[in-house]
Amino acid sequence: MANLPSQHPTLSLHLSDVTLTPLITSASSQSHLESLTALTSSALSSQTAAQRLGLGRPQRLMVEYPDRGPVVIHSYLDPRDAVDTATNNAAATASSRPGSAPGSSHGPDSRAPRSEPAPSHDDPRSEDAAPLLVGVVVAGSADEAREARRASTRLERVGREFQREWAAESSQERANDEGPE
Repeated sequence: MANLPSQHPTLSLHLSDVTLTPLITSASSQSHLESLTALTSSALSSQTAAQRLGLGRPQRLMVEYPDRGPVVIHSYLDPRDAVDTATNNAAATASSRPGSAPGSSHGPDSRAPRSEPAPSHDDPRSEDAAPLLVGVVVAGSADEAREARRASTRLERVGREFQREWAAESSQERANDEGPE
């Protein structure tokens, strides 16, 4: 995990939470760290703008500058996406069974309104849920865009692993707090 920046020495990599606390960074100086933090803040503003425009939650945003200039990739690691993926996979499995098509009397109608249960500790909206993470990868030129995409994918994997560990630790702490009486 910590060696990820050394695997991509020509790129700038940065993974932080919404409070702009860096978890992984390739910054070698305070000014470099401030620049990557500013890009992270910009990424969060872009995410907010997309949501306000009704575009949903972005997963990635890529900015390319003219004349084969720098490339910036922002990745948004929302813990709800991991939950949504698991839910969608379960729904896809259920809908692939005979008799479970929408409107069928044998399965739930996916078009029917659903009530959301109250947030639990496992819900990504709860206070102790894994945090939203933002990954930033900067390549000096468009020639490095392919490597930047690979680095971004690796950074996302590391971020998801961090979120899983966070959730497992929170779950363990709850179990210890609720222990036998």
